[in-house]
Amino acid sequence: MIHDSPGTMKRWPAWLLLTVLALMPSVSAWATLGKLGAMGDSLTDEYWDSGVSSYATNWASLVVMFRGIDMGPTAAQAGTNSWGTPRNLGYKYNWALTGATSASLLTQGQHTGLASQFISDGVSNAVLSIGPNDFNPTSSAYTSIYSGLWSAGQIQTYVNQSVSNIETALSTVRAAGIRVVVSTVIDPGSTPAVVSFFTSGANRDRVAAAVQSVNAGVKNLAQKYQVPLVDWYGLEKAVFGPNTSLRSTLKVGGVTINLRASDPGPPTLTPTNAFVSDGFHPNTVLQGVFGNVILQAFNSGYSANVSLFSEQEILNHALITYGGSNTLQSQIGDYTNYIILPTPPKFAGINVAGTNVALQFSTASNQFYVVEGRDDLNAGLWTVVTNNVPGTGGIVAVGSPLSTVYQKGFFRVRQLP
Repeated sequence: MIHDSPGTMKRWPAWLLLTVLALMPSVSAWATLGKLGAMGDSLTDEYWDSGVSSYATNWASLVVMFRGIDMGPTAAQAGTNSWGTPRNLGYKYNWALTGATSASLLTQGQHTGLASQFISDGVSNAVLSIGPNDFNPTSSAYTSIYSGLWSAGQIQTYVNQSVSNIETALSTVRAAGIRVVVSTVIDPGSTPAVVSFFTSGANRDRVAAAVQSVNAGVKNLAQKYQVPLVDWYGLEKAVFGPNTSLRSTLKVGGVTINLRASDPGPPTLTPTNAFVSDGFHPNTVLQGVFGNVILQAFNSGYSANVSLFSEQEILNHALITYGGSNTLQSQIGDYTNYIILPTPPKFAGINVAGTNVALQFSTASNQFYVVEGRDDLNAGLWTVVTNNVPGTGGIVAVGSPLSTVYQKGFFRVRQLP
């Protein structure tokens, strides 16, 4: 028999049984969200180090303050002036640092520091969100791509290095035993600060195309390492629209948020402006939306069962009065639209000819699989039937001879790491 999903079953000849064992652990083991660590840049680094914390709060602080998520004590709570770079004053398990790129994340030791906390502190979950500063508007990469100075080959080399850096961070933390949610890279071209200096939407789209090339690699990494993917890029485009036709407003809880303006901060606060005073970093309302997608990823991928922020809460956290009705999801859709879960291999059928059997199973593109078999389901070693089977994104088939001693065969398919 092949078990496809709970409650459904396909019947095959009684002498042949196929079992599917995927790499994803039991969902029941992830029923709660434990200690949460993070790697990244200023989108994830507490705003305390960026000078805007007097009037703006980012997603990491929001989930700690209003959902009780444990990211560890602050340096002050631990009785020290600072954890040292990159954590500085922030939460003990939050290694994100303002200005970090995918390369400097590694030199700062964000990945190794967080990985060590699996044993030392019991950190069991983590967010990896890095890459926007690889395309920071002050960088040569941004200006060169925007101006058309880099060839396609130069862009691809740069993209490949960014993806490689992200893989190093992801693989290090996953190997330590920590469950990870990874995000796509946000395009900085939607921000007022970038638009004011780089005025051509078509040219900003050149950079967006390079960002999307990195995101294609990140999507493959999420499948390869079997972790949920947060599509922050997709969320960003749903909120702001394309570079060539940017939206000016977004309604959250019936309140109009100005997407093209910055909050000047004290003493003249304008929390309904989407960005803080630099015109580059999201203000509290948008950070609340980003935080919801992070929580949704843990709910969808790891059954964390954490309540998302309501639209009223998102506004109230920014000290904005609720407008009386929920209006956000009608504009951007459900948060689950921005979560991509890894696909485990799944047997799809068999064909038997004499003593030979052809096994068919689903695959993901750019991944490799091993099919193993044995004669007794409860005893004996699994032996390789076929190794390094390339995935196509569709159904593939491999063959195996059945044992002449036993009138049955047991098979499993695994995605290779």
